[in-house]
Amino acid sequence: MAALVAATGHSVPKLHPLNVPDLDLKRRPLPIVTIDGVDHPLDKHTAEIERRWLDVRAGITKELEGTDPGYLWIPTKPGRTRNGVEPPKPGLTRTAVRTLHSAHRTLVLQVFGAPLRPLALLPRG
Repeated sequence: MAALVAATGHSVPKLHPLNVPDLDLKRRPLPIVTIDGVDHPLDKHTAEIERRWLDVRAGITKELEGTDPGYLWIPTKPGRTRNGVEPPKPGLTRTAVRTLHSAHRTLVLQVFGAPLRPLALLPRG
């Protein structure tokens, strides 16, 4: 998520509803993510991060009951009702959530060399 925030300049709430098909990593000359019908090109580092996430996501969704919901981000805890629509049910165990958070912290440290606060990647304005 942090990589897409940095690459697109959109906030986490704007990126949250993305589905897997919104991410086109095979597109040439540059991979893209489509947000609200607008294509945003992704640099090679962001594309690689997203490829790694899709691999991890595939392992997570394989463990879920039923079919893959298609969301790019797997819900880890119940959200709130939005526009009368109930949030998706959580799809991870507590252990998987801790593992995912740890992987995210490690990735942010690898990419930026320091821990970052939420919203730190958004443009100031």
